[in-house]
Amino acid sequence: MKGRIVLPGIVVLALTLGSARSEAPQGPTWQGKMEKKEGLTIASNPKSSLFRLDALSLKEDLSIGTAQGGKDYTFFHAASIEVDDGGNIYVMDQGDACIKVYAENGKYLRSIGRKGQGPGELQNPNTIHLIGNNRLVFEDFYRGLNIFTREGKFLNFMPTSDFIDVLVTPEDRIVARVNAIKSDLKGKEIRVYDGELNFRKALLFIPEEPRDPQIIKPFAGLFDWALSQGDRVAISYKDDYEIDVLSLQGGSNLRIRRDYDRVKITKEEIDAMQNWIRGRKADIPEYHPALQGICADDEGRFYAKTYERTKDNNSFYYDIFDREGRYLAKVPIPRAIAPHVWKNNSMYGLEEDSEGFQTVKRFSVRWHLQN
Repeated sequence: MKGRIVLPGIVVLALTLGSARSEAPQGPTWQGKMEKKEGLTIASNPKSSLFRLDALSLKEDLSIGTAQGGKDYTFFHAASIEVDDGGNIYVMDQGDACIKVYAENGKYLRSIGRKGQGPGELQNPNTIHLIGNNRLVFEDFYRGLNIFTREGKFLNFMPTSDFIDVLVTPEDRIVARVNAIKSDLKGKEIRVYDGELNFRKALLFIPEEPRDPQIIKPFAGLFDWALSQGDRVAISYKDDYEIDVLSLQGGSNLRIRRDYDRVKITKEEIDAMQNWIRGRKADIPEYHPALQGICADDEGRFYAKTYERTKDNNSFYYDIFDREGRYLAKVPIPRAIAPHVWKNNSMYGLEEDSEGFQTVKRFSVRWHLQN
């Protein structure tokens, strides 16, 4: 089938979510507990969510990426998505070493960047960030930050060879994860810099346990983070169910906790890791960590991806919390879809099929608040 843009028939995914606004929902009563300790608010949540399983629905209304559409509509390794206020979609294609830009209706507009080592050229592009004055920043892994206009004009390059991961706020604040040593302990530190890479403050030090290089841990807890409304960054890095939401400007911090049932690691999952383990000694625990990842929307909610699956094994459940840390809902999202952006009542994600072919999907988001 030829054609470059696919506008599929409506696909409804019955999901659950909380209030369409970040204030306390009306109706059901939250059964958790809030505690305040020295500038930290701890939101402890029960196992049960506030709303039922059909509080939110998603309808697919756009799909970009067809095998017959040519290079402009083909992703060689899409890794990151951003969306501006006009609905334009920016896709970081690592395999093609560029950002591909699409209009709100999915029409290809332009590509920004190219493979190389010169000004404005990329080696291993990683993430995209939209900032003020009509600019965008994308991280070239282990090299630095490239700054362009959103129309594609190269402006500047800032080397950041000591950064492991980078987030950039719309106000040009740079949040970086770096290697650090404190009190003879090795670990990672979350630091805040201004737009000129001047150090401003350290937010969090995460110590690392000494590890035997001969032993691998294929099911260890994963670090993930996301910028959130109100100049905050949400971070998930522990095996237990805990999310830290840190203020970038010295406001109060939040820690989100939830009671949950641990998910066992299956024999099938262990067998799937054998090609990676390849006879090496592996530390295989009985249970998965609490979370796989985290993202946030433009109204301050947090979406925590768990290891719990639906009965048909086709979807993972995501827990949704409001900006105060209250557990609103538990929602299934197909395993093939990785949400990247929740904005303007839409969710944008990457879908990958069994052959590794990727498409960018947009879903309209509709809230249903009855309990």
